[in-house]
Amino acid sequence: MTIRTIPHLIGTGTFVAFCALSTLAPDASAQPLTPPAEGSENREATSAILVEVFLSPDHRNDLDAIKRELASASITRVRIQVFRLGHPPENLAIGKTVPAAAARIAIRLARQYNDGVKFLLSESRFFPDHIAIGTSAFDEASQIPVKPEDLDRLSDPNLTTAAFHELYRRLTVEDPRRPTYLR
Repeated sequence: MTIRTIPHLIGTGTFVAFCALSTLAPDASAQPLTPPAEGSENREATSAILVEVFLSPDHRNDLDAIKRELASASITRVRIQVFRLGHPPENLAIGKTVPAAAARIAIRLARQYNDGVKFLLSESRFFPDHIAIGTSAFDEASQIPVKPEDLDRLSDPNLTTAAFHELYRRLTVEDPRRPTYLR
């Protein structure tokens, strides 16, 4: 089974992702869409992660350091964009299949290179194996305020991946009447 995602821009500028499932013949290269099992937080679990980082111009010289830090955790799918003027939003999005160790790196990078983290985006609004730091793809109503002490709790190295995502979901509870793009 494969998921195909097609982002569309609607006339209002709202980002909408349509997911369509199609059944295909089993493929040896197909990856399961379930979270990695506890204890399997290794190179295989992080190789599928895509990290998007949006930086202010004053961090232009830090691109290589960010890529090196992510590569040290076997995260090589990295897209970095530098704003021409101003600063990106102080937000962070972590997909629901991202291992806790990789999520902790993202939190540390966001704190260091994005002037901190003031908002989190719900897992239901983001792709499962995706991390975004400073994304402007979502409106302000989608961003959930987070306290520094809650970020410290998420950064606890003793949290398993399951415990990390349980805490992340509790911190990013949204009004259930709001539309979500991914389930």
